[in-house]
Amino acid sequence: MIDLPKLSKPESGPAPRWFHIAVAGSMLLSSVAAVYGSWRTSQTMAALVKENTRLVMANSTPLLEFGTGNQVGGKAQLSFTVQNVGNGPARVVWFELKSNGKPVPHVMQMVDEVAPELGRKLLLSTTTIAPRLISAGKEIQLFGWDRPPESDAAGFAAWNRFDQHRQRKLSVQACYCSVLDACWISNLEGDIPKPVERCETEGRISPQG
Repeated sequence: MIDLPKLSKPESGPAPRWFHIAVAGSMLLSSVAAVYGSWRTSQTMAALVKENTRLVMANSTPLLEFGTGNQVGGKAQLSFTVQNVGNGPARVVWFELKSNGKPVPHVMQMVDEVAPELGRKLLLSTTTIAPRLISAGKEIQLFGWDRPPESDAAGFAAWNRFDQHRQRKLSVQACYCSVLDACWISNLEGDIPKPVERCETEGRISPQG
């Protein structure tokens, strides 16, 4: 704040010229001080709004990761999982599971490609992943297949063959949004998700459970 000196008019006679100049200068400085104060206030408010927006975004941003393995709880099991490791819920709009770079409508189709001799006589579990809301910290198992006993020679061999396939020829891509409708496309492998205006479902195939 700028403190301006108080001007006193001479007690008698007309005010000298310097007095009028000083009054005009004082009024100009007052106007400048007011404009500067208003600008500083608006800058402070803008900074606060930006910081609050950043905090809200940080506290509501989801981050999805895809996991695949052959051990679950010490048991031999092939599994595909999707986990939300971010700070907010994820609205999964579409989720593509790809075998050899091509989306499949169901995990079972991928199993058929690798082990057609089984004829779908399998004990496995599948779950639909999109459209779906995944809370922060939540993990969804998309696919689970317990290893058959060695006495089931065909099933045991197919399980091991599929294990190799999922390590080398499996990939995913998904588009998901936050509760604030900020959206991203990602391969769910730890890379930085790519922001998009919205998630378009046309031409996308999400596997069904």
